[in-house]
Amino acid sequence: MGATNPEAVVKPVVEDGSGRRINQTGFKLQPLLCVCVCTCKRPKSLRGALQSLGALQLPPDVRVAVTVVDNDPEGQAGRAVVESLAGEFPLPLECILEPRRGIPYARNRCIHAASAKNADYLIFIDDDEWVAPDWLTRLYGYARFLGGSAVVSGSVISQLPAAAPEYYSMFFSRRRRKTGERLTYCATNNVLVPMGIVEELGLRFDERDPFAGGEDVMFFTEASTKGVEIVHCAEATVYEAVPVGRANLRWLSRRKFSVGVTLAKQKLVCGRSRAGVLASALFQLLTACASLPFAMVTGRRLGSRAWLRLCRSTGMACGVFGVRPQFYRVVEGG
Repeated sequence: MGATNPEAVVKPVVEDGSGRRINQTGFKLQPLLCVCVCTCKRPKSLRGALQSLGALQLPPDVRVAVTVVDNDPEGQAGRAVVESLAGEFPLPLECILEPRRGIPYARNRCIHAASAKNADYLIFIDDDEWVAPDWLTRLYGYARFLGGSAVVSGSVISQLPAAAPEYYSMFFSRRRRKTGERLTYCATNNVLVPMGIVEELGLRFDERDPFAGGEDVMFFTEASTKGVEIVHCAEATVYEAVPVGRANLRWLSRRKFSVGVTLAKQKLVCGRSRAGVLASALFQLLTACASLPFAMVTGRRLGSRAWLRLCRSTGMACGVFGVRPQFYRVVEGG
């Protein structure tokens, strides 16, 4: 055999200080984007999410891998979907079992999986969402534009079932934000996270209340308080279909209560006193109670909105005293 060309030898990988990996020749490696989807007993929704990922227009000069974390202790539904798609799927696709039930366990397993792959970016979507063909190009392109060290949150557009009242759209629609808007927190339903900051800051999802919800808000709130920029990219769009089981006042009431609990936790973490948070919650609660009778008389639309405000402020007051809901113990959808 001839002598080995020293220029062809792969040099050890080091970091350039910004979370991006380079080899010792100074050339940038193709960044690896790890798209993670947490799922539990929702094979139909998961299949739709993966099929949309399989139809992506990929950004140039990147590697993309898809990881499904199945949070079903039996681990059957998610794995079956992945195995049925793997043969023709255009991207590396794997399914990992996280037997401990609870969303924060599954999301932390996503971090572990991305770290094990030496991924440069961890990207989350939900298993009941599907992505626009240019979603990843938009999301990653904007992250590169910002320098590669910011969290980038995209847009989520909800589609209601035909049976839902038209005015329910205001309860499920997110606030319209402009590209470049700075945020103090976001969610994991459409977000790109540089793995460099996750590892540097030791960020993890709080596992103490695995069915309460809101741990993604707290995760990104912690990142923000530690100096991480969170920026919105309106053009990076995913869609979600709201199941019939959620398009009702009972589910919305429980959801708003849970949101209120998370809001109280967030304010406390950001330095507000318990007395101050409680006073704010009680003021909002009294205001909602005062407006509820009039709102109910004027119609279901205003009455429902006033009721949900009351549920959120009640949750906020309860959150001050450490109440933790079990909102995500029951899996909904299919």
